Amino acid sequence: MCSLLGLSYRFFSYALFLWIILSWIQVSSEHPIGQLKKVLDSFFDQLLAPIRNMIPTLRIGMAGLDLSPIILILGLNYLVLPILSRMVC
Repeated sequence: MCSLLGLSYRFFSYALFLWIILSWIQVSSEHPIGQLKKVLDSFFDQLLAPIRNMIPTLRIGMAGLDLSPIILILGLNYLVLPILSRMVC
């Protein structure tokens, strides 16, 4: 049970980091990487929308920095990892 939870958490974390990296890259939606990006966009945009509503985008000159993925990563690290470490397998 806890190995399944740990594996799920690890998969989610890797998918989130992949989505962050792909958000910096312009890829055609017909390309396989573009299709993966579209799937990850639809999943993580819904997940990050409540965080984005509470925390505004950080403006640096003309650019904006979205802090919601960082907040999600920190929140999961403080909530999920202690639970997984206390589970006895």
